[in-house]
Amino acid sequence: MKTTKTMLCGTTIALLVVALVACGTGAPARAVGDLVSVPIFGEWGYEDDSGNAGTSTITFTEVMEDGMPAWHITGNLTRDFVWGGTVWFFELDDKTSELFKSAEAISFMVRTGPGGQRYMMQMQTRVVTDYGHFRVNIDTVEGEAKRLTFPLRHFMQPAWAVPVGRLRPDTITALQWATHDDINPGTYDMTIWDIRLYVPEGTVIPPLAAE
Repeated sequence: MKTTKTMLCGTTIALLVVALVACGTGAPARAVGDLVSVPIFGEWGYEDDSGNAGTSTITFTEVMEDGMPAWHITGNLTRDFVWGGTVWFFELDDKTSELFKSAEAISFMVRTGPGGQRYMMQMQTRVVTDYGHFRVNIDTVEGEAKRLTFPLRHFMQPAWAVPVGRLRPDTITALQWATHDDINPGTYDMTIWDIRLYVPEGTVIPPLAAE
């Protein structure tokens, strides 16, 4: 079941709506080699496995990191549903979807807490229909804030998925994070902030994405 909450510039507006990212961060575009990184925008949401009679839990809380909004995700992963799990996701707005068409990499700040879970990041697209989303595993050190950067070409489908060819950025609809597997039940703890896309210099950047 999808459960979401809305935050605007650090203020909770209403429950059961979603979170606007990069609002008021004051984080401008910045050059990295011949690429420019820009913060991206969209809506946050999360799901547990209760729709399949599972008992995994997830709590999604707005916090502050480095002077900007961040999202702290905690919960407990169980196996009452055979593929038990939770997922937290970031649905792209129209401007960010357009920016993805020329993107070469993505990065975000992350910190994981106690729990011993492994995590992955996934790209949800319009062309994958069997949950075999393009993914990369996330390597973190408990308690350490770290920027992770992944070229989009590094995202691959799992071996069991129906292959749909390479990842096409113009088909991406959402970013997802989840525990790496469902065979290691227990608590999990992750904080994410400052998500950025890397695009070639000279790319036309939607005005809000550069603020």
